Amino acid sequence: MAKITQADMQPADVIVSTGSGAVSAVIRTGSLSPYSHAALYIGNGEVIEAIGEGVVRQSLETALSDDTLAVVYRRIGLSAAQAGLVIRYAAAQVGKKYDYAGVAGASGHTTGGMIMRAISIPLSVVQGIGEALNTISPESSFFCSELVLRAFEQANASITFRPATVSSPGDIPGSHQMQYVGHLKSA
Repeated sequence: MAKITQADMQPADVIVSTGSGAVSAVIRTGSLSPYSHAALYIGNGEVIEAIGEGVVRQSLETALSDDTLAVVYRRIGLSAAQAGLVIRYAAAQVGKKYDYAGVAGASGHTTGGMIMRAISIPLSVVQGIGEALNTISPESSFFCSELVLRAFEQANASITFRPATVSSPGDIPGSHQMQYVGHLKSA
């Protein structure tokens, strides 16, 4: 485990993190991952992320304030031009709503999908709801990993083979397209 600082980061790096709160625990349990959140580092000590208030641009310090674990990954082979496209796409989404429907119904691998399955709503119905809502206006709202993955898709530098709409933060470090940079925070 390599401890890093903001100085070691580059624009378009991805931060996956977790906190000590109940929501984080539910997300980690539901997604079978040590991570419950994903954010995009845009440089100058700032990130863009989709949180309960919607898609926001804020300081790295504020974004990590409640995290107990924060790990940075970098897209292998990402050009400076592609990094710029990733950041511009994410920046254009600032102010949009949080995708509660997508995170609730996107897949059996998202927290909402796991909860829906636990209360016996068939996965096909859950996926259908999430996908139907997302096809009505796919870029009107985002959940955290969806925002990050869509930004990379827009730069022709996909991170995973899974659609962004059925992603979870744990999909990012597991991708063969990503390389570990280091830990900003260790649990």
